[in-house]
Amino acid sequence: MNKDEKFLIGAVGALLTGLAIGLLVAPKNGKETRKLLKDKAGDLGGTAKDKYEQSLDELTALAEKLKEGFVKNVNNVKEKATSVADNVNDKVRNVANNNA
Repeated sequence: MNKDEKFLIGAVGALLTGLAIGLLVAPKNGKETRKLLKDKAGDLGGTAKDKYEQSLDELTALAEKLKEGFVKNVNNVKEKATSVADNVNDKVRNVANNNA
């Protein structure tokens, strides 16, 4: 988690704490205050769900990039191994032909 994300989480937490304190000392009756708290909690839940889905999408994209890089590296290793094996095979044949 980078500094910007930590700051954002702290700022949101401070905002919510301030809202909760403000609502608790506000001159509204209990029913209105509870409704307001319920609405704010619903909004927060929706925001958290959106952030979760966004993070999941980003992680899926990152996993796909990692997979592509891994497959590319495996293919490169296969090509190099095949090239080395062919080179060794040619050298062995040359030595065998020269000694025959």
